Amino acid sequence: MPRRRRHHGLPTNPGMSPGSLVIPEVAPRPRVRVVRYDATRIEARDHVSPAEVQRLAEAPEATWIDIEGYGDRGLFEFLEAKLAVPRLALEDVLGNNSRPKLEVIGDALFVVARAMKSGEHPESEQLSIFVRGTTVITFSDEPLDLLAPLRQRLHQPESLTRRSGADFLVYRILDCVVDSYTPCLERLGARLEAVEVEAIARPSSKPLTTLYELMRDLRMLTRIALPMRELAVALGHEARGFFRPDTLPYLSDLREHTQSVVELSAHYRDLGTDVRELIHGALNLRMNQVMRFMTAITTVFIPLSFVTGLYGMNFEYMPETRWPYGYFFALGLLATIALFTLRWLRAQGWTRVNEDE
Repeated sequence: MPRRRRHHGLPTNPGMSPGSLVIPEVAPRPRVRVVRYDATRIEARDHVSPAEVQRLAEAPEATWIDIEGYGDRGLFEFLEAKLAVPRLALEDVLGNNSRPKLEVIGDALFVVARAMKSGEHPESEQLSIFVRGTTVITFSDEPLDLLAPLRQRLHQPESLTRRSGADFLVYRILDCVVDSYTPCLERLGARLEAVEVEAIARPSSKPLTTLYELMRDLRMLTRIALPMRELAVALGHEARGFFRPDTLPYLSDLREHTQSVVELSAHYRDLGTDVRELIHGALNLRMNQVMRFMTAITTVFIPLSFVTGLYGMNFEYMPETRWPYGYFFALGLLATIALFTLRWLRAQGWTRVNEDE
């Protein structure tokens, strides 16, 4: 299985000056969408040029500039020069490995979130948001399907998002990000519960590999959910001035949603630990039962070896050596000792294997 990218939040360009704009070599050409709307009208443009971006961003209506792909340095230099996006913020955008955070930069708000992508193994993708006035700019290095329903909602005049301002759009974008965690957690939880059922029914080391992969994915999800909870809390405190009073209750709902994600991921992590201990305990019990059974077998043969060794000594005057039934007497003695020892060991429970104590 190919190794997945690790988003650790550490700088990947050591030695370079702060604010350096490093365009990834494999970054695709950017696709720029602009949606300008209010309660009565909406204008959506795709594949917008930088000049059109500047013209549309100057409108008084709420304007959403969505940028997918980082393969154009000129675009980011234009955003810095014409839309006053700070260079340090653009550096975080292009680095694409920042942990979720919130920064208040003068009259602007910069938010970094991480969304989960669907797949057999969960992967996260950075989504950056820059807000100034009625303009919202989102950055992602590849298309994110989680924002598609939000774009459709904007075209519905009766939707709350359409009738609200740019601050509510920021909330809805972050809400879509947090919503992406739920399917991922449900898949991990279902697989983890299946491993638990298998471990209870047939304890073996077979599900351990699957269990460790699930625990690794849960740790990765927890590392994202915890700072997202801090981000949701900070929105209602440090960034409170960027949201209208009627939007603040929705920020509380976002905070509760992220708290639920953190608690559920912690529950599944604890469940995975319990299942791992169950498997290890069952394997140790199985090993102890096998060793106990082998000890019982050894215990049976110890007196038998003593008797056969005694009769194997080469003495001229040996009891029963001249007796016609001496051989059969020795066999009977061995059988009696073996049966007596086995009966005693069975009474002590040493001959049971694959049974619970």
